[in-house]
Amino acid sequence: MDNLTESVQYNESLLLSELERRFYLFLIGGGYEKLFYTFNSEQTLSSREQVLNISRVRPELEVSAKERRMNSQGDCADPEYKSVLDYMLTQRINEQIEHQQDLLTTWPELADILPILKTLGGDTEFNETLFQTIENVPWLCTQIRRFSTHPIYAEKLAINHTNELRSILRTIGFPLFIWLLPRFCSEMLQRRTHHSMLPILQRLRQHGRFTAGAIAALIAQRNVGEHKTWQLYMLAGINSIPLFLLLNIINNETVRLLEQQRTQLQLNPKENADKLTVIQHYALAGDALRDVLCLEEILKPYIVETIGFTHFDPLPYLLGYAGDSPNAQLFFQARAYAFYRQLFKTGRIHPHETAILLRRYGINRAQLQRLNQTDLTSTESHIELHFKLQQAFTETMQQH
Repeated sequence: MDNLTESVQYNESLLLSELERRFYLFLIGGGYEKLFYTFNSEQTLSSREQVLNISRVRPELEVSAKERRMNSQGDCADPEYKSVLDYMLTQRINEQIEHQQDLLTTWPELADILPILKTLGGDTEFNETLFQTIENVPWLCTQIRRFSTHPIYAEKLAINHTNELRSILRTIGFPLFIWLLPRFCSEMLQRRTHHSMLPILQRLRQHGRFTAGAIAALIAQRNVGEHKTWQLYMLAGINSIPLFLLLNIINNETVRLLEQQRTQLQLNPKENADKLTVIQHYALAGDALRDVLCLEEILKPYIVETIGFTHFDPLPYLLGYAGDSPNAQLFFQARAYAFYRQLFKTGRIHPHETAILLRRYGINRAQLQRLNQTDLTSTESHIELHFKLQQAFTETMQQH
């Protein structure tokens, strides 16, 4: 390997590490994210995405402890009490992560669908066992029925006006049901998420949709085979589990701590008015939140192994040691595209950095244009991609 090649790879590695950092900043967002950027005078706000005119990205060491503390406490009514809450909550979260025997049980919806997750990559059709498993999860049945009554989805999928679960599932089909499973779980999580973390959850859900949609769109351009297609598409949802799981733990402990504190303080509300105001507007300090979310990559192998997939091992794909085959690279292409859509499209990375990112993962201009032409945040678009893949499989079978 010559010096030029080594230099290029070194610079690429630095950039990718930096983009990972900006992604976590983007997830947290708000005033905390803005600590790390220097802005031009003009900032714009579109109807869907905040576009930041960044002139410079600040390194970690340039953002002082005082700035971070001021961002966390802001103009809150009782800064000392806010610091105490941050400390108590961080201790509780770390205790859960370090000493919980089975992290998967901390997310009830994930625990409920584990029997389904374990069998992914095996059957591609519903069977009696799977039907019974789904029927034993009330919230999942409710979500499926809600989805089936949505006018647009019902029309696209030709779902008859029925409340009979098995009939709905047969119409939707097994592959699309698996595609929708992450959506159903995250919707349930959203219902009980503390207001301070709702924007993070929404950005996480968007990231998952971008990744899953990009995988489907890239697969549609290749002939990878039906069985491999469903395995590759599952990677987006599986890859999202650690971050959603960590956010769920943060949320659980936040809600419990604040409720306990509120109950005590309301015994003397007049004297504790400032503290009650802090609780009402509480959000965990950005540094603490980021430290937990960054555990995603460390916990990913443990979480995937704990799930115990019986028909395929997603870790070689998710961790990047599955080889240099096109299929092995496809997931990382989709992940890089999701970064591009969420960071570049909102002004958080510069064009030359984007060029390096896309080149690193082999996304050419034609692929980028095709991906950009599809609204990958839309469930309708995912259903359309699903139809395209099914049509491609049918044509391939007819040819053989």
